[in-house]
Amino acid sequence: MNAGAGTTGCPSAWYVAFFDGERPHWWWRLCKPGFRHVAAFGYCAEQAVWLLYDVTLKRTFIHVLTSEQMDQWVAELPGNRTIVHMPARDTPPVRRVGFWCTPAVAHLLGAPSRALRPEGLYRDLMALGARPAFSSEPS
Repeated sequence: MNAGAGTTGCPSAWYVAFFDGERPHWWWRLCKPGFRHVAAFGYCAEQAVWLLYDVTLKRTFIHVLTSEQMDQWVAELPGNRTIVHMPARDTPPVRRVGFWCTPAVAHLLGAPSRALRPEGLYRDLMALGARPAFSSEPS
């Protein structure tokens, strides 16, 4: 099933959270602080729940959360987080290289991004019309 705008039961927009992950990894040296991990969440109005999509080294997590649980998850993110709001897109599939947080979230959003790191995805999403949400833009 397509996760695009107008699809029954799917978010009409996604929030994309950029932040530092649970523990340092060797590739953190390659990433800008605050942009070492990315996850996405969206509200399903018909079911009155939030979907949280988080691809980690351990596995891919898809959580169904209440509004209170979602508020708690956002509140527990590191202070140097950046969250943007991105309308859902109905776009043709784009080839992806790899399956880690950055290409996985780009695929979920239907974003034509070839970014390999979260900061590259952030730049691509902003160019596609994403807007800051829950926090200010990074400097």
